[in-house]
Amino acid sequence: MREIIDEKKGSRRAMGRQPQRGGRSRAASGSFGWQRVADWYDALVGERGSEYQRQVVIPRTLRLLEAKAGERVLDVACGQGVLCRALAEQRVRVTGVDAAPALIEAARRRDDSDRLAIDYRVGDARRLHEVVDAEAFGAVVCVLAIQNLAPLSPVWEGCRRALEPAGRLVVVMMHPCFRIPRTSQWGWDERAGRQYRRVEQYLSSTRTEIEIHPGSNPSQTMPTFHRPLQAYVNTLGSAGLTIDRLEEWTSHKTSPEGPKKRALDESRREIPMFLALRARKSP
Repeated sequence: MREIIDEKKGSRRAMGRQPQRGGRSRAASGSFGWQRVADWYDALVGERGSEYQRQVVIPRTLRLLEAKAGERVLDVACGQGVLCRALAEQRVRVTGVDAAPALIEAARRRDDSDRLAIDYRVGDARRLHEVVDAEAFGAVVCVLAIQNLAPLSPVWEGCRRALEPAGRLVVVMMHPCFRIPRTSQWGWDERAGRQYRRVEQYLSSTRTEIEIHPGSNPSQTMPTFHRPLQAYVNTLGSAGLTIDRLEEWTSHKTSPEGPKKRALDESRREIPMFLALRARKSP
């Protein structure tokens, strides 16, 4: 779980600049970028996660996942282990996989091995069979990372292979209908006295290069991928995973007192920030 969210932009707050669309990644892969900034990211996120992770993402993911004590759960693109630790505290048997060795090392440093006993492994989400081959999990979770991964199908196929029969997959992402890098933003209608969400482009799949370190080295970028909702639904189905739950989560924040407070709070309650999907392994 690696994203730091900016409510205004609907993207990573950690980025020093607005993303540039198109072009080739200057990093070998998304994991390369996270590898280079692992210490900074670990210090920023900390033991329990960012505010959005603590207040919205983690508790709602745990509820949707419905993991039981003793059940085996695989956390794909686990970062430095925020969700892994939350699961382990519920006595879930957790395996965390991430492609950035430095993030896995940061996760291990934060793990109280006597209490949590989390199994962390370095591995690519698109080649899960290389790190969890012949193992079966009751559930797999991928939180705030799928929009850094491409293509989708190898990720879903690996998740399906890792699941027990009727096992479940939970995926959480920035809402692809409203939070699109560079082509969506908040606007204010002076005449109506209302805030609205402006979306300039949605159906086209795009790759956006994002500066991963806050301003210090513009040569370090990684790609983030926007896809319409149908791309997630259709590729999950093609991989043998059937969606049985879809939830749209709003921000927990409220605006300070002022003439726009009521309108700003209403738009925040009505326009979701996150999309969560739960799918089951098809027979």
